[in-house]
Amino acid sequence: MRATLTLENGMTVPDQSLTNPDPAWPEPRLTLKSQLEDLTLVWPWVEAIADRYFVPADTQFAIQLCLEEALSNVIRHGYQGQPNQSVSVECAPAVENEGAGELVFIVEDHAPPFDPLASAVDAPAPATASLQEFPPGGQGIRLMRKFASRLAWQQLPNGNRLTLAFAIPQSLSPSVP
Repeated sequence: MRATLTLENGMTVPDQSLTNPDPAWPEPRLTLKSQLEDLTLVWPWVEAIADRYFVPADTQFAIQLCLEEALSNVIRHGYQGQPNQSVSVECAPAVENEGAGELVFIVEDHAPPFDPLASAVDAPAPATASLQEFPPGGQGIRLMRKFASRLAWQQLPNGNRLTLAFAIPQSLSPSVP
């Protein structure tokens, strides 16, 4: 039997301190500086996590897309381009029942409070005749709502926490190298 932890929301996750003895496996936490160049670290990190948890290619792409959007928004808008601020992403599998679950990514920053889910993005996207006519910007939250199975925001004493969850249809048992 694998050791598990129970999260605040009642979901159980494997206790990675006991199930991740191999240092070659991806770290569950990635910390970036507030510079767009650091976003290049996200793709290989997500690829390693996707390999570990048998994530389908389309879900892996959705994770990468949503994380890049969330992190670039923190860097550009939250920190307003201020260098040397930190933003972290943590990943944990959450198992709801046998053979199904989610990969949960938690993005934390120390930027001024901003609830991206409170904005009026539930309105339909503007109708355009072509992609060139589509207005730039403002589509990131709509994109995250489309691709993530669950989104949540929480104000922290010194920043923000955005939780993005992605449904994983098969077992979350890590692959054995």
